[in-house]
Amino acid sequence: MEYIKAQKIRNRQLQFHKKIFSEADIIVSPTTGVTAYPIQDDALKTGELDYVNGAALIRYSIAGNFLGLPAVTVPVGYDKLGLPIGLQFIGRPWAEATLIHLAFAMQTICLSEYRKPAIFYDLLRTN
Repeated sequence: MEYIKAQKIRNRQLQFHKKIFSEADIIVSPTTGVTAYPIQDDALKTGELDYVNGAALIRYSIAGNFLGLPAVTVPVGYDKLGLPIGLQFIGRPWAEATLIHLAFAMQTICLSEYRKPAIFYDLLRTN
């Protein structure tokens, strides 16, 4: 029953987004509902989450994930504390090429410098 209920909600949201895409090519939103915030000291040790900020962080990314729509986020600047601010583009199904072109153009326009975060893990680096 829960699965069926979830699919009904998903279908209703899909219809809403189809209407949006009948008038617009791309949905533009902030990447997150808040600018980046420092990780709590004990979070790295205990894995404790900041639920209030965590909910604000995912506010705008839920629709794309829930509906399976392609999306990309790009850094567009930094806040007063030097923490990154991002912009998200959500596209129609199979609009990945459009999103990548738009993201590349936006990042080129907005970022004159890239700053590596204070805590940075290079997942592609081999030891």
